[in-house]
Amino acid sequence: MHRGLASEAQLILLLLFLSTIVGLTNDHLVLTWLIAVLLYLIWASLGILKLYRWLERGCVGHPPDISGIPADMADHLYRMQQRNERAKRSRKELSDRVGQVTAALPDAILTLSAERILEWWNPSAVKILGLKESDRGQSIVNIVRDPRFVAFIEDPIQSTQLELAASENPNRTVLFSAAMFGQGEILLVVRDISRLKHLEQVRQDFLGNISHELRTPLTVLSGYTETLLAAQEGLPQAWKKALGQMQEQTSRMTCLANDLVMLSQLESTAAPAPKTPIATEQLLQDIVKDALVVSESISVGQPDKVSLEYADTVCLSGDHKELYSAFSNLVLNALRHNPAETKIKVKAYIENNFQVIEVSDNGSGIDSTHISRLTERFYRVDASRSSATGGTGLGLAIVKHVLIRHSGLLEIKSTLGKGSTFRCRFPMDSAKIDT
Repeated sequence: MHRGLASEAQLILLLLFLSTIVGLTNDHLVLTWLIAVLLYLIWASLGILKLYRWLERGCVGHPPDISGIPADMADHLYRMQQRNERAKRSRKELSDRVGQVTAALPDAILTLSAERILEWWNPSAVKILGLKESDRGQSIVNIVRDPRFVAFIEDPIQSTQLELAASENPNRTVLFSAAMFGQGEILLVVRDISRLKHLEQVRQDFLGNISHELRTPLTVLSGYTETLLAAQEGLPQAWKKALGQMQEQTSRMTCLANDLVMLSQLESTAAPAPKTPIATEQLLQDIVKDALVVSESISVGQPDKVSLEYADTVCLSGDHKELYSAFSNLVLNALRHNPAETKIKVKAYIENNFQVIEVSDNGSGIDSTHISRLTERFYRVDASRSSATGGTGLGLAIVKHVLIRHSGLLEIKSTLGKGSTFRCRFPMDSAKIDT
């Protein structure tokens, strides 16, 4: 705009100079100046009028053919308009690209206002949730009425995922994921996981069936090997060794089959366990007693190898068999995967409104890189050690599923060379044992 101002100043000075010469020539200097000013104002007004009409047309097309300050203003506005047009085209291209990407996604994507009102969704949402254009502006809880979803969407930070059966087809399963953005708005992603659930069910059925089918031949093999070992006096030494190994491996396979059956049952009964009061102290005493018997069979028995500290305020409720299996697996793992001199302590206490069953040891410890995967099926920190001690690789997977059914949490802390601590946390329960 400085260039237009300079041009305007030059024009005014030139007009003043010429009018002065003309005025001095005709002896009417003031009148000539007034005429010059009037002509300048007419010329400037015409330029401003052209600029105004161009502005009225929305700055469409090139700026009008004017000069001076109005020309600079028109040029500046034109450049701004071009930048805005380029930015608008860029935003539209980006919007179209995002629309193409979201349209290609198999997952439903929805945006909700802070009041949980439907604002936008991609085409997959129509297929998965059956949304219609008339649903725009409606509350999402009017579309998905399940009470669990209502609680989930009201506070998605507490639980970022929710699995539900589709309302229009109970055979379909959808997974809701939510994230908050902006001023409390919500991005909701819905995935159809029916095929994954079907494959998971097939896997569970296979494991359950194969485990049951293994039990019969294993029972027969175990019976025959026990019979032959009972009459081993007349057998060659090589046969005795072979029969001993057969009995050992048959016993290991039987434990694996039993663990697979239990894990399959836990996975197929996802509903919360019954809230049956349990004599928790007696349960833990039985586990410690059985653990001492096992310790004698795998190492030199020590009377204080496994100890129990119990607080009378602890009173669990649930399935006795499942809880026994979970706590027993933790104790047996500590026995099998640590040196013979390791001390194991079982503790039961109350902490921060949780009932805690803790199994700790001062053994070898576990590297932190393994802790996040310990509850996976067949995951072993040291496969050779687990095989040698008879482990199946399913113990902590069973613990995890038992705790899920009892609304519990498993915490694992371990330091190499210093030992490990496994804490099972259960919400406080009002159930009491009559004494």
